[in-house]
Amino acid sequence: MSVTSRIAITAGDPCGIGPEVVLKALADVPRAGARLIVIGDRRVFEQTARRLRMRFPSWEFVDVGHRQTFVPGRPSRAAGAASLAYLDAAMALWRANQIQGLVTAPVTKWAIARAVPGFVGQTEYLARAMDRRSVLMMFVSDRLRVALLTRHVPLRRVARAITPRLVEAAVRLAAEALRTQFHIPHPRLVLCGLNPHAGEGSPMSEERRIMQPVLRKLRRAGIACDGPFAADGLFAQPLRYDAVVCAYHDQGLIPFKMAARDRGCQLSIGLPIIRTSPGHGSALDIAGRGIANPGSMIYALRLAAKLAIR
Repeated sequence: MSVTSRIAITAGDPCGIGPEVVLKALADVPRAGARLIVIGDRRVFEQTARRLRMRFPSWEFVDVGHRQTFVPGRPSRAAGAASLAYLDAAMALWRANQIQGLVTAPVTKWAIARAVPGFVGQTEYLARAMDRRSVLMMFVSDRLRVALLTRHVPLRRVARAITPRLVEAAVRLAAEALRTQFHIPHPRLVLCGLNPHAGEGSPMSEERRIMQPVLRKLRRAGIACDGPFAADGLFAQPLRYDAVVCAYHDQGLIPFKMAARDRGCQLSIGLPIIRTSPGHGSALDIAGRGIANPGSMIYALRLAAKLAIR
């Protein structure tokens, strides 16, 4: 694969496993088919490399240069602010047209919220920074692709969050991504219902009131999306679809992580840049112990490089 794109990699929470999985991933895929730029605090990476008994690689490095001491497993307001500083540095590179892809290591949301009240997640932060209103989280592996109607929404609010506009936008974004990024000319999608047994045909269910009318409209527009189907039955059989659109986080992520294990990642659909992220959190409980599995970061790095070149 020729080196034709530049990919930025942000360190995530400097107190989490982000620096560790970045170091391990880059040792496994030193080029990944792209020019790589790591954004973080050099001192954190040097300390992590010594802990792992690894040589500090000679990649291009943007040192944000925080003077605070970041202790693995002990997040703080300063660490949360640093996580956002890494993202802001990546956005500066994007605005200068210096990167075509972005891989973000996991952050600790509550630590960032201490510095920036109201923080929801990296996807939402990037969408706002890039002035994009409609963004979809799609989890990608070689075995399964799952997109989420709702992202970081408590279960008690999911039903109210699912609207005809949201369903239509999500399915359209997923179909467009499958065509343009994965080169599937006629993608087939399926939508999971919200309720047990997909509402059991109740006229007042979200499936009958919201999902079915939207799917009929999309089919008339030439977008193939079946459903809404009960998730337990759908995932219990071999899938013949290019992607599954799920109503809420755990409905999609539990089967995805069981199928993908550490060979999958998150892909943000709707941003003006290729952005991927590992499918796990900052794992504060194991930070600094050297046992973090870099598989999802490796997959995220490879996928970002491949899609950026496309």
